[in-house]
Amino acid sequence: MRPAKSVLKQRGVALLTMLLIAALATVLVTTIIERQARVQRELAGELQLDQVAQYNHGAALFAMAALREDGRKGMLVDHPGEDWAQPFPPFPVPGGVILPALSDAQARFNLNSLVTAGSVNQSALFFFRRLLSQLLLPPELADSLVDWLDTDSQPFSAAGAEDDYYLRLDVPYRSANRALSTFDELRLVRGYNRESLRTLSSYVTVLPTAATKMNVNFISPGILEALVPGLAPASAVELLQQRPTEGWKSLAEFLDNPVFNGVSNDVRAALTALLDVRSRYFELYTRVRFGDRERLQWTLIARRTSRLLDVIAVERNPSWIPDIEPPPENSGELTEEEDAP
Repeated sequence: MRPAKSVLKQRGVALLTMLLIAALATVLVTTIIERQARVQRELAGELQLDQVAQYNHGAALFAMAALREDGRKGMLVDHPGEDWAQPFPPFPVPGGVILPALSDAQARFNLNSLVTAGSVNQSALFFFRRLLSQLLLPPELADSLVDWLDTDSQPFSAAGAEDDYYLRLDVPYRSANRALSTFDELRLVRGYNRESLRTLSSYVTVLPTAATKMNVNFISPGILEALVPGLAPASAVELLQQRPTEGWKSLAEFLDNPVFNGVSNDVRAALTALLDVRSRYFELYTRVRFGDRERLQWTLIARRTSRLLDVIAVERNPSWIPDIEPPPENSGELTEEEDAP
C-alpha cells in the first residue's frame, strides 16, 4: 500500500498537468479565434474595397451617360446650365451613400500645356507667370516647371532646373522631362512645396498636353484677372456674373465684351490661344461613405466625340477637393510629409 504522502503528490502532479493542458488549450483556442477574427476583418476590408471600386465605376458610368446625353442633343457649347453640370443627388447604397460631383476640368489652367509638341507655349507661359504673381508666388516657378516638362537638359533660365540641380540634392533624382502625371508630382519640381501647391490648387490642373485651352463659361474671376493685364478684380467678377444663361456661344462673343476694348493685339491673340467655349475633359469626384468612414476618388473623363467617352486617369484620395460640400476633418489636405525641394 502506497503512503498517503506519495498518493497526494501524484494527485498534485496530475492536477498541475491538467491545469497546464487547460491553459494551453485556452491559449490555442484564443489564438485561433484571434486569427479567425483577423481573417474576417481582412476579408471584410477587401470586400469593402471591392464595393468602393464598383461604386466608383458605377458613378463614372453615370457621369459619362450624362455627358453622352449632352452630346446626343448636339450641344456645341459647354456651360454651367447644362444637365450634366447640375449637382447630382446622393445615391444610397447598402451601408452607405455615394456622392458624385462632375465638373469641367478645363475651368482651370493645365500645367502640362506649358510645353506642347516639344516647344514652350509662350501664351501659356505668359499667363502662368501672371497667375503666379497674382497669387504672390515667385514667377520663376514657371521656369523650373518648363524644365521639368521639356525634353532637353538645358536650363530654361537661371531659375530653371535640370538633372545637374536635382542630382545634387540630399536625396537625388532626375528631372522627369515629360508631362506631369498628377498634381502632387509638382512637389518634386524646384521651388514648389506644400504651401505653393495649396495656393495653386484652385487655379491649375493636370491634363493631357493637348488640353491647351480653358472654357470661358467655367473659369473663375482669378483666372480672368491673370488673363487680362490691368483688369480690376471687380470687373472680372462683374463680367462673369453677366455670363448668358446658356453660356457664351463663341469666343468672339466673349471677347466682344467692353472690358476687352482696350487690350492690345498681343493680349487678344493670347486670349484666343488660351480660351474656348467647348471642353473635352471632365473630372468626377466621388465620395463613398460607409458609416463614419469615407473614401474619395478623382476620375478624369475624356470626350473623344459627342458619343465616345473614356476614363483616362484615376487617383484615390487626391490632395485637392473642389467645393462640393464642406470636407470632413483632414480630408483632402496635403500630407504633413517633408516638403520636396
